[in-house]
Amino acid sequence: MRIELLVFEGCPNWEPARALFQEAMAALGIAGEVQEIQVDSLEKAQALRFPGSPTLRVNGEDVAPLPEGFEPALGCRTYVVHGRRQGLPDQEGVLASLRKAQEGEAHACCTPLAKPKAAAVCPACGTEGKPVKPVTLRALLQSHLKASVRDEVYRFCAHPECAIVYFSADTDQNFTRADLTVRVGVKERSEPRPLCYCFGHSAESIREEWSRTGKSTVLDAIKAEVKAGTCHCEVTNPGGGCCLGDITKAVKALTAEPTEPVSAQDCCPLRGPQTGMCPTEPSDLSPQVGHRTVLSAVLLGLAASACCWLPLALAGLGVATGTMGARIAWIRPWALGALAVLLVGVIGWWALKRYGGPGEKDRCCMEPPRFPTLPVVILGFSFLGAAAAPGLLHPGRNSTLTADAPPGPSGGMLVVLSTPKFDCPPCVGTLPQTLAKTPGVASVQMDFDKRETRIVFQPGAAADATLARWKKELGFEGKEARREARATGGTPTVQ
Repeated sequence: MRIELLVFEGCPNWEPARALFQEAMAALGIAGEVQEIQVDSLEKAQALRFPGSPTLRVNGEDVAPLPEGFEPALGCRTYVVHGRRQGLPDQEGVLASLRKAQEGEAHACCTPLAKPKAAAVCPACGTEGKPVKPVTLRALLQSHLKASVRDEVYRFCAHPECAIVYFSADTDQNFTRADLTVRVGVKERSEPRPLCYCFGHSAESIREEWSRTGKSTVLDAIKAEVKAGTCHCEVTNPGGGCCLGDITKAVKALTAEPTEPVSAQDCCPLRGPQTGMCPTEPSDLSPQVGHRTVLSAVLLGLAASACCWLPLALAGLGVATGTMGARIAWIRPWALGALAVLLVGVIGWWALKRYGGPGEKDRCCMEPPRFPTLPVVILGFSFLGAAAAPGLLHPGRNSTLTADAPPGPSGGMLVVLSTPKFDCPPCVGTLPQTLAKTPGVASVQMDFDKRETRIVFQPGAAADATLARWKKELGFEGKEARREARATGGTPTVQ
């Protein structure tokens, strides 16, 4: 593509015209330099049919209509834009000229791409997108969507499991597989899975030739077509570029033999997505699964230790916790068990994928998965942290807690309960003190090693009604192990 800016020295719009050209080129992904031509004589102005400075041309054609009956001269040029006269052409006219030239050159294998300064990731899967010119989208999208394509460099998402194919840099616009008129080979699971869109080569056709002849001629055939200038990758390949890199990888995977690297002379620096021989299920944890695993580990770890930290947090806020720790202690073993199962599941998945070996069908495209380091580390720390929470948050606590009510008459009744639910001794916090404040209760002793609670009721106290009330209001209950009357005389104690 020939892009020219014709000016004379001292033109006040020289720099703005150059910036206008460069901005339009960047929007369409067109790489290259603006060729600046200084017109310094009337003879040169006549030879170049120079209507004035600045003049912007694409492949020899003006980006704006020439004034009627103009005569070449060394003077300033003005443009009528939206009814106003100004020193620069309309940006839309510049873009239209560049688009026309870009579409005319789409028969080439690929033309250089002006890569954006900033990277962009897919809004659905988090995969970094490959820059793609808008001309690719306008060629491959359904007809009713072509008008919505903006003049900007889009991104191609090559993740096999992601439905999004193209997305804008600001991720406010995206197009899915269903929006295209062609199959996106990297995202297909069923046959055919295209690799070369210009000449119809697919993963299946390469495999079929190899099975039939013991060799593959597809690379040589495509190189010959590229040399002959018959390919048009930018408007046929969803990846927006040359497919030779993908074909080379596919053949190498099939033959399991080294192949010569694809040189820039074979195609161009712009590579298509590295699809491999066949786009099967990805070997690594997908970003969504990895993020969900990490989030689950954190939430389960917090839940498993909530009976220890939540009462402390509420107490720090001035909220009375009472038996909060005891009431939610049942969550602890379930959350710890879920963490353990999740940890073993992630490691087991990796071991199965890594050492189980792919089937014959997937032999050409499966790669050993990377160890899911981050999810495993987060899971491990969550499990260890939750398991150690009681000792860390409540260090030095005895496994036996005793609380006495204000002195009352001697005698009464001793009730011994088996309380197996208290598997986190420090988590019960002030539970014995709370129970001992109940009218009619002389003392409460909780032994967490024996999983036993000993309650001394004062004479005349309604023991059964009190136990029922504790169960309903505090969530405290246990299986009665024994009940015996206390002798009169002396202060009631429980050892």
